Amino acid sequence: MRHYFNTIKTPLLLCPLLLLLTGCAEDLIPGSFRQGEKPGAITSYTVTSVPGGAVIRYELPNHPDLRYVKAVYSMADGRVRENKASIYNNSILVDGFAKAGDYQVKLVAVGVGDVESDATAIAITALTPTYLQTLEKLREEGNITATFGGIRLLFENATETPLAIHIISRNDQGQWQTARDFYTRLGAGVLNVRGFAAQEREFGIFVTDRWNNTSDTIRANFLPLHEVMMDKSRFREYNLPTDTWQAHTGFRTPSVLWDGNDRVSSTIFHTAPGTGIPQHFSFDMGVAANLSRFLMYSRLNYEYQFNHPKMFELWGSNNPDPDGSWDSWTLVGTYNSVKPSGLPLGESTNDDINYARAGEEFDIEFQEEPYRYWRWRTLDTWGGNSDVSLGEFTFFGTVN
Repeated sequence: MRHYFNTIKTPLLLCPLLLLLTGCAEDLIPGSFRQGEKPGAITSYTVTSVPGGAVIRYELPNHPDLRYVKAVYSMADGRVRENKASIYNNSILVDGFAKAGDYQVKLVAVGVGDVESDATAIAITALTPTYLQTLEKLREEGNITATFGGIRLLFENATETPLAIHIISRNDQGQWQTARDFYTRLGAGVLNVRGFAAQEREFGIFVTDRWNNTSDTIRANFLPLHEVMMDKSRFREYNLPTDTWQAHTGFRTPSVLWDGNDRVSSTIFHTAPGTGIPQHFSFDMGVAANLSRFLMYSRLNYEYQFNHPKMFELWGSNNPDPDGSWDSWTLVGTYNSVKPSGLPLGESTNDDINYARAGEEFDIEFQEEPYRYWRWRTLDTWGGNSDVSLGEFTFFGTVN
């Protein structure tokens, strides 16, 4: 009897569990999405032309199942592009067109279950895209010139959209090769391409945007101006009584700024926190020179933040007063560190980091005479810190 009782008790206890599991299993089977009703078509709209596209403003159909609005259009390479806007907006941007002109856009209201309204065909007129505007500005006289070791470009980016400016040059075999690719969304700026001997060569410049639209290529011959890199083995610290820097630790003194380890975080110049801004230090270049430019390497992994110098001055002298006063020094230039992306503090792109790690470049526009002694004065840091850190300096110019 015990055996019989046990054989029927177990299935009875399992029944509720099996029912529960069966119900859960059914719940896990994806059901079909609810199909909403077809929204009404968009019938009231206005179009405003912008560079490379247009902004379409519209009245939303009054429908409870409406979820979003999409614009469908074809790109220059045949790809179909869709831009979407939520029901909390009443406008949508269509962009990425390769040139100015008239284009067709289909505007569609989409409801629950991706049920689409009838498409509304809209004619838009795109203005000249920014990448082509940038190229035309570069074509203007004086915006591409020879400079020390290469060429200089003055560019404009009217809409501050992400752009890439590509510079190519012919090598000794007459073949085109990449000289530099520069990514930016700044409204305007200066771009230098360096590393060339003082021999005439042909350069090419073209511009692309984030949709891979590519401009024509500007081609011209330029004669880079002669310059040499200053010999870092001649550099020495030149401490004066009024120099305000104080090392964070004993080995993080200015001498590491010319040791050749520009991207080694353990060999950096680092002043003590709380020492205050502005602050300055002095050094001896070992020879009097007319400088053309210099590279500033920030502390590795501290690019555009913390104690990375943001605004600074460079002063020169041939006979520094031993008392450290400023009377014997001449201001050579005031400089600002610029992040190519233009993003705010705490935000950087990979291109920003790569730009900083290659050495931020600064031109020396005017120098009254060759100077041997130099003074670096930090006026501000990216993070507002009261201390300064730097990885390396590299100076270029001519020695008399």
